[in-house]
Formats: sequence, structure tokens, C-alpha cells
Amino acid sequence: MAFYIKPPEGNISLSRLYEDAETRLLFLCEVHQCCGSSGQIQSILVDHPSIASNSECLIEGSRKDRISHFVLRLVCQESEHFRKYFTEAETHLFDYRLKSGGESTMVHSVSDLKRHSGYALKHMKLTSSHREVMLQVQKMSSEILSSGMVECSMRISCHHIIKVPWTMVIPLVKERNVAVISGEVNIHCQLLSQLLSSVFTITLELGLRQLSHCETQDLVIDDARMNQVKKSLFRLYRKQQGGFNMVLTSHSLKCRDVENQVPYFPLCMQELHKILSSTSRLRHHARIRYTLFLKDIGLPVMENLALWESFYSKAHRGTGCSHSWEGCDRSRYTYGIRHLYGMEGGRTNYTSHSCSSLQALWSQPSETGGCPFTSFDEERLSYLLSPILGTNIHIQETIMKEVKAKRPYAACKILLAFTVFMQREYKRRQEYEFNELHGQKSLKDLDKVESDRQSILKDGENSSTFDSNEGTLLPKECEEQSSFSFHVCKNQMHPNDYDCSRKHEKVKTHLKVSSLLCLKEKDTQNSQKAYVSSCRCSGMKNQFHSMLCDLEDLRETLPECNFLRPSQYYLKAKSKSDM
Repeated sequence: MAFYIKPPEGNISLSRLYEDAETRLLFLCEVHQCCGSSGQIQSILVDHPSIASNSECLIEGSRKDRISHFVLRLVCQESEHFRKYFTEAETHLFDYRLKSGGESTMVHSVSDLKRHSGYALKHMKLTSSHREVMLQVQKMSSEILSSGMVECSMRISCHHIIKVPWTMVIPLVKERNVAVISGEVNIHCQLLSQLLSSVFTITLELGLRQLSHCETQDLVIDDARMNQVKKSLFRLYRKQQGGFNMVLTSHSLKCRDVENQVPYFPLCMQELHKILSSTSRLRHHARIRYTLFLKDIGLPVMENLALWESFYSKAHRGTGCSHSWEGCDRSRYTYGIRHLYGMEGGRTNYTSHSCSSLQALWSQPSETGGCPFTSFDEERLSYLLSPILGTNIHIQETIMKEVKAKRPYAACKILLAFTVFMQREYKRRQEYEFNELHGQKSLKDLDKVESDRQSILKDGENSSTFDSNEGTLLPKECEEQSSFSFHVCKNQMHPNDYDCSRKHEKVKTHLKVSSLLCLKEKDTQNSQKAYVSSCRCSGMKNQFHSMLCDLEDLRETLPECNFLRPSQYYLKAKSKSDM
């Protein structure tokens, strides 16, 4: 595993430098989406031929590998967001290399760590804090090699121990996996991988910080060619993230439409809206977060004012803020909202909070927390997810695994992929049923209906009868609203006990129309209008309860679901669901 302490040397053409850096950036974007999953990282080169065609720059420890890494370090100077993203992705890649590499690879890597840290102390201009860390790294790597930890074959039960400063293993200290004694922690053999991963992150962050003070950085700034490379790579990163270039063409969202848009909200904003709806009040910081979110998703300032007035004009229910829209509070709230839109005070046009800032917040007794995936306990989080996921218990279990692994972004991304997939399925089946009602069916659709009928009859489900003239499944009793459910093939005993792999075709699900719309009026001109209005249910969440989604569906949707802010989550959910 390369620790990238010593900068590369030699000559390389500008075009080759850019191509290698571009390939590495695309690869790191895929690695970051995998959130460290070894199985998914292994399949990146197979699934992306464009990356595989120039994979030489990804060979661990090679010259091209180090050059492409250090070029992307220069791009980190463009944005703090990219710096954090780059650090996380490179750490995921390091962990993957650590797991897949053998014993000899680890010995070689620790030896390089010792040698390169010595080179940095002798030949590189380091700040005092950076130099201190390099001294600790050199001492630690020497102790690892001399103790025999890297060559140990009994890591779980062996007794190898080294002492390191607690600042070298902050993740382990934060998780309470080690005890701090006099500023030091005892690292046992089985924790060696976590130690090396933590050292990699620390040295990378220090290297990025050192770069901003390096004389070479000034030379790069003055080089027009490298500036163009940096800007091109940063534009590629923004394009890959998708959410950056998602802007609203107009502020067309109305106050009355907010309630219907809540199912598209991320879980953090759904929770704020739920509290606001139940108590008619929000605490100060929560009110600012929700106002900025609504601003970014397209709610104009006057509509935003109307929304808050509609709630704060009601009687206060519950504990907390007891202010109202009447009297002097009205002008104060109006000024505050206009200020967030850049219309008052310093005229600063504020943007909504990022996911990283919300994840850093923790619930306070007097304030609503930030990201539910970091601040809520398992029981409360399950309570919030159940109405959204319905009977898709396996999806909820997958989300909870990501939460326990401290990957809140991955958990929220799965929820977005689920929302997008289910909305598309609902609209597709809604259109199918409408066409079925009006006889707008192709031969393929008729074959599908006949296949469903035969399958239902074989399983003994006689709750519906088949009308050969209309080619539809008619229920015994006509309901006012349409509902959908899946008919699972007879090989499947329970909707949650099935193999999610469609590639092996172990499970196939068929759509079963369990009830059809009963039109009270036969007027053909108004039939479509009556159909659409009758299909509206009390909430989109209820539509998901009778629909099943497997993990393979989400894997197909996940690459489209990148976001960095709750507002980008909403825009993704809307744009992808409307496709």
C-alpha cells in the first residue's frame, strides 16, 4: 500500500499526465460510491471499460500511480468539498488494498513508510506539527517491523503490542475500541490494519495542508497549463457528482404544494416538516435549516413567508417555541426570512446546509438534531423508516447496516435510490392500469395479463375473475381507489425470503392488479380526469407498502443518486422520478 509521502520525480507529457489523473478521478468517484465495499470495488474495472483501458495509473506504488495521486492533490486546492471527498476516496482505496494484499505487501508497505518518513524529515520543508507527526510515524513503523506484527499469522490471539500516541488512532479512540493511558494507546496485532489506515489518512491530510505552503504550489499557480488541468479535473468532478449543476430554472414551487412534495424530501427534512406540522413551531436553528432548504428547492420568498405564517398563526401545540405571527414577532420573522434570501442586512444570498454539516450536528435537549442517520438511535430511526419502506424489510436492514458502519451518506443514498425506483414503478403501473381500462393494450400487454391470470389460477388465488372480453383482472368488489401489489411466483414462500440476484433469475415477480378503479361517471370526456383524481391516496408513502423492491433494483439506480445537500437530494428525487 502506497502512503504517498514522497513526491514523484521525472518527466511526463502533459497529455499523459491529464489522462492518468482523469482516470484516477473517475476510479475514485466509483470507489467513493462503493463506500469501501471490497466486492463492488473489484467490479469497477469490469463495469467501466473506459477506466480499465488506462488502469496502469492505478497499479499500486507505480510511478503513474503516484503522479496521478499528486496531481489530484493540486485539485484539492480548488475546493474544500473536493479535499474531503478525495481524502475519503483515497482512504477507501487504501483499505481495499490493505485487505486484498498479502503479508508480503504489508511488510513492503511498512518498510516504505519508514523510509519515506525519513526522507521527508531530511529533505522536505515541514511545519513543526508535520515534522512531529513524521517523527512519530517513523518510530511507529520501526517498532512494527521489529516486533514482528506484520509477519504474524495469529493476529486474533497473538500478544504483539506497540504503544502509539492517541492522536494517531483517533477513529479507534472515538469508537472506544482502545483505552487512552497517559496520552498513549496499546495497539494489539489485530488492530494493525486500523492503525495503518488511520496513519494513511493523517499523512494525506498533512500532505494536503503542507502543499498550500509549498513553494512548488506557487510555481503551479503561475503555470497556465497546470491551471487548465486543475480546472478541467475539477469540472469533471462536479459533473460526476451531478448535484452541483442541478439548478432550478424558476422558483415555481408554491406554499400549497409543499405538503405534496414531502415524500421527495430527505429524511432529515421530512422529520423537520413532521415536527412543524404536529406542533406548528420549530426551534430557531431548525427553522433556519428548513427555510434555507425550501429556498433552495424553489420556494420563492413570498411563498416561504406564507408557509411560516400559516403555521405560526395557529395555536402552539407541544413544548418549545411559543412565539406567534402576530404583533412584533411578525416583523422579526419576516426580516429573518428575507435576510436568508439576501434581501435584508448584508444582502448575502445564503445556501442550504450541506450533508456533512448536518451529519456533524448532534441532537440537543432544546434543539432538533441534524442528520437522522448520525443523531438518532436505532429504534427511532427504524420508526422513521418503516412508513417509507413498508414491507421492504430487507432494504431497511441494508440501510441500518450502513448506519452501524458509520456511513450515513451511503444509508441516505440507498433511501434516495429506493424512492426513485418506487416512484418510477408506481407511475409505470399507473399508466399500465389506465391503458388497461381504456383498451389501449398491445399484444405484449395482453400476453402479460394472460400469463398473470394463469399463474394466479395455478396458485389457487380466486379473489379475482378474468373477463376475456376486456382482458383485465376484475376484483369481486370495486373500490374507489386503485391499489397495487406484487404476485410473487410460487417458488417464493415469503416476500422477504428471496434471492435478490436477478442475474441468476432465481426469482421473478409479476404485477397483479388487485383492484381496479370504479368510475362513477361514464362521461368519456371526463374519464381520464376522474381516473387521475381517484388514484390519489392519502400519501405517497402508503403506495410503497404493497410494492416490493429488491437490492438489484437499487444497484441499478444508485449511480444516479449522488448529492451533497438535502436540496440536491430533493432535486434528484424529483428529476429521476419524473423520467
